[in-house]
Amino acid sequence: MLMPCPQEMTRASPSPCVGRLTAPMGPGTMASCAIGALPIEEPGAAAQFARGRAVGSDVAFEDFKKRVRLAVEEALRAFFAACPATEVGKVAEYAVLGGGHRWRAMTTVAAGRMFHENAFDLCMPGACGLELAHAASLVLDDLPSMDDARFRRGRRCAHLVFARWAVDLAPAFMINMAYDVTLANSLVPAERRVRASLEVARAARCMFEGQEVDIAERAKGGTEENLLACYRLKTGALYAAAAKAGAIVCGAADEDAATVSECGIHLGLASQFHDDIADVVAGVHNAGKEAGRDGAKLTAVDLFGIEGTRKRASEFEEAALSKLRSFGPAADILRTLVCHANWTTE
Repeated sequence: MLMPCPQEMTRASPSPCVGRLTAPMGPGTMASCAIGALPIEEPGAAAQFARGRAVGSDVAFEDFKKRVRLAVEEALRAFFAACPATEVGKVAEYAVLGGGHRWRAMTTVAAGRMFHENAFDLCMPGACGLELAHAASLVLDDLPSMDDARFRRGRRCAHLVFARWAVDLAPAFMINMAYDVTLANSLVPAERRVRASLEVARAARCMFEGQEVDIAERAKGGTEENLLACYRLKTGALYAAAAKAGAIVCGAADEDAATVSECGIHLGLASQFHDDIADVVAGVHNAGKEAGRDGAKLTAVDLFGIEGTRKRASEFEEAALSKLRSFGPAADILRTLVCHANWTTE
């Protein structure tokens, strides 16, 4: 059974996202997709290296963000154009195109560029695969049997637009399409493609397990331990897979890939905590979905309040940044991503 978040995460710490971190530290290690309690650096350990955000780093990240979003959109459109025109394909296209921050795709490319100068091209198919897997999870999450949502990414949810049978089939279509585009990447050796795809497969299993925990906990009332276990599975696992897959594709050593994966877990937890805040204070125009849709289940805001949840998110960001200290300036884009990957930024 998954273990609860370490006690260190309950202590206050300054926000790590006030500067750019490049100080060295030895890489850590991480277990496989059976995500248990993760080692956390002492609060403030990452933040002590921050000495004011470098303007050049922010500019570089903005350029990177725009480039990834455009490339993902164009590549996904090309993938769909090559598929037969079916109702299931239309649902998938509706779900994955025309919206979304693309944080997971960015995580893949940002992690890859730490190990290869041509990471953008090497990682793009896998980045698209991660976005397909994420979109599949959103379609499932929005179903009447799950969250019964009405809006996603500023538009009506797929189950309110298309025939239900087609919506039910679309997630399986998207997951298999994700494997197709990742494994067909001729720029990357076959062994790396397989290893990266296995990371996505493990993350998908974790996401299903997390969804089951989420539903079961609604009936039982939920606890902090189970909430964090659920979030590691539902959100952290896919971010971890995104980071590790990018590292693998670009030739990272096993130890480095594992360390980057740990960064991804913490990034995913921070993102989920920010999302819980959005469910209370945001809405369709700000976060792309209605506020209050999580009211039937336990969230971080229920346990910690808005400010407490914001503090916890900052602590997870710091934990993510602490995993990148050994990588120098090559990791600056991923560091900046850690500080930006939430609903409040475009």
